[in-house]
Amino acid sequence: MNENEPITQECECECGCGEVATTSDEGVALCEACAEYTVDPESGEVVCSRDPRVEEVTECCGAGGQTHSYWRLRPPESPAPSPDGEWACYWDTAGDGSRVVSRHATEAEAAQAVAAQDWPAPGDHTHYLCGFEVRQWDGERWVAPCY
Repeated sequence: MNENEPITQECECECGCGEVATTSDEGVALCEACAEYTVDPESGEVVCSRDPRVEEVTECCGAGGQTHSYWRLRPPESPAPSPDGEWACYWDTAGDGSRVVSRHATEAEAAQAVAAQDWPAPGDHTHYLCGFEVRQWDGERWVAPCY
């Protein structure tokens, strides 16, 4: 090997793209596309921008119109509602607008429906007096489940 010849190394991302690495992050050689990634908060899995579960979010920050971009896992799709389901994606508010958004057969489906609402927006760290939550029908009213 000629010492003036560039060293080429394949991307070491878990997606297995096999492209030529152009950068290194924490000692892992990555190609340009795989250098953009997020980490699944539940599993700790590194998920690169090539994965269809990932999306880039760009937010406007401040009066000058500055932008901030980052990668995150897409919110899940909302499951099909079940008209008679005992679980619900419920909009809870301090005002008069509290209501069932969708009913579901299982608590897991209701939780997925809440996550699919993707509210508040990813970069919105405001503490609201309202929000989506899982509720269960107790025979008389929609109540928050006790854990």
